[in-house]
Amino acid sequence: MISYLKGNVLVRFRDAVVVNTGGVGYKVFVGEESSLAKGDMGELFCSMRVKENTIELYGFQNPEALELFEMVNTIPGIGPKAALAISSLGSIEDLRKAVREKDEEYFKRVKGVGKKKVQKVILELTGLLEAAFSHGREPEHDRDAAQALMSLGFSRRDALEALENIPNDLSPEEKVKAALKSVRR
Repeated sequence: MISYLKGNVLVRFRDAVVVNTGGVGYKVFVGEESSLAKGDMGELFCSMRVKENTIELYGFQNPEALELFEMVNTIPGIGPKAALAISSLGSIEDLRKAVREKDEEYFKRVKGVGKKKVQKVILELTGLLEAAFSHGREPEHDRDAAQALMSLGFSRRDALEALENIPNDLSPEEKVKAALKSVRR
């Protein structure tokens, strides 16, 4: 699994860059607003998608943007390209505000996502963004514990909600135990 790349940008396309890392060029899809240009030293946190006949990388300049992409990509009917476009519309705070205010106009710039899908995105992200990105709580604090809960059958939303009131200073194992106890109540 490729999770991080650092290297020189060889080529910039409208929606992708080719990053030279150790003599190998990796094509990484990025948001159109990405500031990476040919010749830049690029540093990308990546999500790798394996399909039947292709492997695709989606790159982000920080772990929070990657977490947002992965969250949006879990919504049924939203593929990785649409998730990339949605997560690249603006800051996490802008997206939280648009979801909180049910602002369908905010999502108009995303190609291939009509009114019904926008409504579904807003519905699915309601509460989920707040749980993941509010109160100074960084999603990477809970990443391992959330993954463990998801492997036990929790949805991403349920895993994040279960971890919402668990202290950050616990180990991932302790967080999973505490989350499981809180869900049983």
